[in-house]
Amino acid sequence: MTGLVRALVACYPPAWRRRYGEEYAQLLRDLRVHRRPALVVDSLFGAVRAHGGALMSRRSPMTSLVWAAGLFTVAGLAFAKLAEDFHGQARASYAVLVVAATVALLALAVAAAPALRDRHAWKYAVVPLAGTALWYGTVRLTLALSTGRNAVGFVVVAAAGTLVVGATAWAASAALRRAPVASGAAIRVVAAAGMGLATIAALAWGLQVRSLGGSGFLAGPFLPSWIGVVVALAAATALAGSSARYRTAAGHS
Repeated sequence: MTGLVRALVACYPPAWRRRYGEEYAQLLRDLRVHRRPALVVDSLFGAVRAHGGALMSRRSPMTSLVWAAGLFTVAGLAFAKLAEDFHGQARASYAVLVVAATVALLALAVAAAPALRDRHAWKYAVVPLAGTALWYGTVRLTLALSTGRNAVGFVVVAAAGTLVVGATAWAASAALRRAPVASGAAIRVVAAAGMGLATIAALAWGLQVRSLGGSGFLAGPFLPSWIGVVVALAAATALAGSSARYRTAAGHS
């Protein structure tokens, strides 16, 4: 139990551990956390909230949804890259994933659109535009300097793309703080449901690839990559689901 308690406390930010660590550890021991799986999960979710700060606040559900969409987008790009080696396999699951992801991101766009009515929010639109231009320049430069399949080049392009998605999520969050929107919870539920369906489709796709004899599932990097994608999609879905439970800042959040 001591090892589990230490691991759970270590998941929290350093400042939080300095202030509350000893008391929280004793509480976990008193509650016999090793016999309560639900408490372990609750503790881990609390660590996520502690790291996220305002991001995970119940007062900012749209901000949480934006960051969920950012994580979802990165995971989706990773899935698309992974699926290139299995083109044509498990097409039904792949199609479901694409449709569900499109619905989720469109719902997010509809929910956040009212923020653009604020003239101060428009300046944040420069971030994704500039970021996309820089990312494209990085891709062209990488292609010019590399020959054939270059792992380093791929990592550079992937890292640059992830940074652009992160910067876009930051810009959208900043715009929503300047101009909170009062979108109903229903549309956030649609976004979360779309992400959830896409996660299930990604899981089904991987299982179908294995059943069809897709090479690399056990022999190569497919298995850890696929698991990583599914976990990331599930995490984005969980974050989006948490945002769907609360009203927005303009609606008594």
